Amino acid sequence: MRMSVNRFFAGLAVALLAACPVAGHSVVSGVVFADRNHNGVQDRGERGLKGIPVSNGDTIVVTDGRGRYQLPETDGCSIFPILPADYTLAGSRLVNANFHYTGAADGGDVSFPLTRKAVSRRFRVNVIGDVQVSDYQEMEYAARSLWPELLASGGQPALNLFVGDLVNNNMRLYPDLRTLLEQLPQPTWTVLGNHDRDADTIRWRQSCSYNTSFGADMYAFNEGRVHVIVLNNVYGEGARGYRGYLSDRQLNFVRQDLKYVPGNVLVVLSMHIPLAFTANRDALLDLLEDRGDVLALTGHMHQVGRFFMKKGTTRVHELVAGATCGFWWVGEKDADGVPAALQQEGTPRNYFIVDFDDSRYTFRCKCVGQDAGRQMTLHVTGVDTLDTRLRDLKDIPAGTLMATVYGGCDSTVVRCRVDGGPWQTCRKADLMDPNVARARELNLQRVYPTRYSRMNPLRRRSSHQLWTLPLPPSARHGAHTVEVEASDGWGFRASGRRSFCFPR
Repeated sequence: MRMSVNRFFAGLAVALLAACPVAGHSVVSGVVFADRNHNGVQDRGERGLKGIPVSNGDTIVVTDGRGRYQLPETDGCSIFPILPADYTLAGSRLVNANFHYTGAADGGDVSFPLTRKAVSRRFRVNVIGDVQVSDYQEMEYAARSLWPELLASGGQPALNLFVGDLVNNNMRLYPDLRTLLEQLPQPTWTVLGNHDRDADTIRWRQSCSYNTSFGADMYAFNEGRVHVIVLNNVYGEGARGYRGYLSDRQLNFVRQDLKYVPGNVLVVLSMHIPLAFTANRDALLDLLEDRGDVLALTGHMHQVGRFFMKKGTTRVHELVAGATCGFWWVGEKDADGVPAALQQEGTPRNYFIVDFDDSRYTFRCKCVGQDAGRQMTLHVTGVDTLDTRLRDLKDIPAGTLMATVYGGCDSTVVRCRVDGGPWQTCRKADLMDPNVARARELNLQRVYPTRYSRMNPLRRRSSHQLWTLPLPPSARHGAHTVEVEASDGWGFRASGRRSFCFPR
């Protein structure tokens, strides 16, 4: 028999943990209550909520029978409740901005008004990597391209998860960027990236501007039958240096947090730097041992990627979501005046849509400004006469299908058929994406960049998501249609089709 996350929390304990002041620390206390009239104040008849975990980013306590909690407060920490699936914080739709942050430990009363919401075991997460705006011009690019898609929300319950690098070292943009985020119709959560931190602050309190605008840089919440843990793995070294690393404090938070998560609930990790490149990831994997399948959602790379890690019976599947700024808002501009910013492995500017159904999920790439069916690049060599002039493609035989599958990995099976004929399995290839090869050649020929554009500095590098198949001789003259399907056992599905015509 399955137990709801909320009932599980309520049944664990009612006594406060860490209720006594810690030497050298202020104490913060308050009430977590059901705000029925949405005014942010605990009015007569609005009950405190029992059994809600509350944290300072290190210690976790649970509220007592009247919804009260008490925690030590250290300099620069955030205080936040770990929301059950059937409640959200009253106030901004940018949910973690409703957390309490203080730049200096001063104690006091911090209460959290929660409002009821429907619980849906089927919901969608838009995983949005690296908006990374440097100035108001680039913020306009984001508002002109990504925002219209998010503003046009459908009927399915959805939330947005921005996985870091909201800005490009320009914290003065935070107030207006926060307002843009608050205007989105979906509940929105943010993750801290290396370009979101102040340069002049110490290692583990390195994000004061971020905290002031967006709340905690590590927290957890529940949605449906999914438990999301957000971490800050940007370990600062000097003004702009950093590496992927998790502090002992964060690991302690995860250790405590997992005690409140039932074993049949899917754990989803989110951080900016990929877990695969986090120096002490094994310490986190140790805590997750025997949790079954775990999903990690990250950014940072400005290209799509997938990684797999295992500890005991736990398998972590990591999706690196690419970047909605692409290659940092550069390249030739499209019809809307937004830089194409093609990414090195061949994915256009993008984000990922993850659909959860209970503790299962499927996911697909969404190219910004393009039809939802655009999930791969399909190129047939020898049709476009420019192929023979591209130094990185000219030696590939004519009549070769090149399929760049956005989100494909070594576990993905890619199949192709021509004109409705038999399916054939494509071969993973060590080649450059054809669109990258074309843009790189035009850079080298000094055709790009054109006036008012900035060069996209694409390198001579193979795509890790490209498959090829020699087409049959019958398809090398006249008009034909090719279909491609891609899938693997980790929830990934993609498809594409196109027509082409060889001269007779």
